[in-house]
Amino acid sequence: MEIGFATNRLAVAGLTLSEATRLFGVPVGRKYIQRLAVIRAVDKFTQLYGHRALRLHPLRGDRTGQYAMTLTGNYRLILERISEDAVRILDVEDYHGD
Repeated sequence: MEIGFATNRLAVAGLTLSEATRLFGVPVGRKYIQRLAVIRAVDKFTQLYGHRALRLHPLRGDRTGQYAMTLTGNYRLILERISEDAVRILDVEDYHGD
């Protein structure tokens, strides 16, 4: 699947584990790289639902059209579906925090 990025910062972090860990820290950076690899490996967006560990779920309210998948703890990878074979990474955030 094709991956686009909302910011250059997210794109650079997706290039190498060292860049991802520099930006997000070791646990979140490692999971970020792993999740991007899974996304790239599937052919269609709907196949991501087959990976239970991702815990992919649609967001609601003012975030309708966006999806989240678990990275670590409360950290989520926020993305939007562009087409059946393309997504855009929007953010990595702790949206359960204060």
